[in-house]
Amino acid sequence: MPTIEHKTETAQAAQVAQAIADPKLNNTELEEQIKKVLSNIKKERAEAAAPKEPDWKNLKEQDAYDTRINIPVIDHEIPDYMNMKLKDTEYEIVWASTDQRRLGQLLAEGYEFLKPEHVEPTFKVPLLFDSEERYTYQDVVCMRVHKRILYGKRRRGLELSKRQLGNNHRPPTSKIVGTFELGEAPMLDRFSTFYEPEA
Repeated sequence: MPTIEHKTETAQAAQVAQAIADPKLNNTELEEQIKKVLSNIKKERAEAAAPKEPDWKNLKEQDAYDTRINIPVIDHEIPDYMNMKLKDTEYEIVWASTDQRRLGQLLAEGYEFLKPEHVEPTFKVPLLFDSEERYTYQDVVCMRVHKRILYGKRRRGLELSKRQLGNNHRPPTSKIVGTFELGEAPMLDRFSTFYEPEA
């Protein structure tokens, strides 16, 4: 535990008495002076109680596990590697698999690979572009697509889902051909089948 070194009560009382003994001070000024003295005492106590910086030169790795030594804890912020901010807000970011078949499909639909000039200048990208100027993370690559294309696909999926859900509430238009009740064709014990053997 750090050693707290603060002024004794005698020294504190002396400061307050010195302020009170000043005949030039009225009651308001005297009150302000006392508040100032008490505030300085509080500040000095807080500084004295603050943990002291350790001697980093002589510190060893095992000292990091000694709780008696003051070692500030550092929380490292993990960046969101897949976060991106575009310069042109008419586009959206899409992360796609690096599978060539998938990339070929997206490129044909109007998607394009993200390039450094597409990024908002004030945004600091957590990763670096590769030698082909593609922004990749593990097995996915960052692409951009115009909102007209992306939102159009979203709307198409919504309308398709609505049609499918709407059809679930309608009665079937045709019956399955060849249905029967089990009671109409009892199983024959000698053949263990629902049907009569052919003659």
